[in-house]
Amino acid sequence: MAEEPVLESELLDVTGLDLGRLADLPDTALRAALHRILAENAELPTRFAAFESSL
Repeated sequence: MAEEPVLESELLDVTGLDLGRLADLPDTALRAALHRILAENAELPTRFAAFESSL
């Protein structure tokens, strides 16, 4: 029987990153991208989206 293939991801796992200490990160593209995303989200009100299917 063939072994199950291993799923490899190229996504960066930042779950352990403390975003409150973003300024402590080295000046990299990752820091700039996270800073931009957090700044954009801070300007937007909290939004929710929902979908309900009646099928």
